[in-house]
Amino acid sequence: MEFTVVILSEQVGSYPKISWTEWKDRNRKQMKSQGDVWSMATLSGDTIWDCLDNNKIDRLHLVQWKPVDDTMYQVSLPRR
Repeated sequence: MEFTVVILSEQVGSYPKISWTEWKDRNRKQMKSQGDVWSMATLSGDTIWDCLDNNKIDRLHLVQWKPVDDTMYQVSLPRR
């Protein structure tokens, strides 16, 4: 399964082997203040936890995520 994973751009350097792209959703682009800059990557795993573990993503760096085919992002993680 593939997941879209979004982190703060300041954390991209922690994951040099992952190809990140700058990302903001439509609502954040409409905000007047620029706020934080986010980066997105599509990564694989059986579950979101498997995806984070396999790619060594610190869950504290995660801003939001979703299965690629879903339309709604999630900000919290399910229990392991």
